[in-house]
Amino acid sequence: MDQASKGSPRARDRIFAVAAERFYRDGIRSVGVEAIVKEAGVTKISLYRSFPSKDDLVLAYLEERSRQFLERWDATFDRYDDPDERLRAIMASLVERTTQEGYRGCPFINFCAEFADPDHPGRQIARDTKTALRERFRRLAGALRARDPGQLADGLLLLVEGAYAISQTHGGGPDGVGHALVQAAEALVAQQRAG
Repeated sequence: MDQASKGSPRARDRIFAVAAERFYRDGIRSVGVEAIVKEAGVTKISLYRSFPSKDDLVLAYLEERSRQFLERWDATFDRYDDPDERLRAIMASLVERTTQEGYRGCPFINFCAEFADPDHPGRQIARDTKTALRERFRRLAGALRARDPGQLADGLLLLVEGAYAISQTHGGGPDGVGHALVQAAEALVAQQRAG
């Protein structure tokens, strides 16, 4: 393998790592190609060899975030056989994440807030990710013996999306609103079982 071949993946990886971190922290529109290449220590040519446009880089970022999120979700929560324990683990994990210092919310919600065009390819990635999450909640709601599993799944998804959003406006910390997530989810389940 020649030196150029060895260098290309590393340059691509550096570009991607910098872009992903900056897109999440600062917002996609506010991060220009110049800032990415400067921080990655590469040239614009290196960036455009790996990603023909900033949009291609944005889509790669969203696809990777989606893949990581769903894989991490499954690896973390599929080990719980008891559905009540699984729900508690999911919500407790989200509380921990959404109330920590520096949390910037859901990257898919952030993307959709920045890019209003419903036909942007990034919107499809966001929709697919949220659809996959909804399906996971539907399976969990069925295992929880909900009277209406679809309604419970949608309620749980709304709670999660609300936790992501409130983290941006209210912040976290020990007194953060997000700490009510576990109790709110358990109340939804109890209401579904009561009927």
